[in-house]
Amino acid sequence: MSHRGFSRTLKVMEVHFTPEQEAQLAQKATQAGTVPERLVKDAVLRLLEEEAGFHAFLQATRPNPELPVWHLGGVGALHRRDIYDDVR
Repeated sequence: MSHRGFSRTLKVMEVHFTPEQEAQLAQKATQAGTVPERLVKDAVLRLLEEEAGFHAFLQATRPNPELPVWHLGGVGALHRRDIYDDVR
């Protein structure tokens, strides 16, 4: 699902913080020169982008795992295709 479709579906989201957490957010937002809502939104969007980038990195760097071949002595090698129909 695209981000655009998601934001149209999700009209309003509430996040509840303790008074202490709200005070921390207000302080950080003031330091950043923004409002707390914008600070939280930016942080969440950054987190989602980093997570998507991390998963893309894993997919790009992780080789397609080959299942092991079991050598059973006199019987010979046992391959996945010998057991499961989905490999054929």
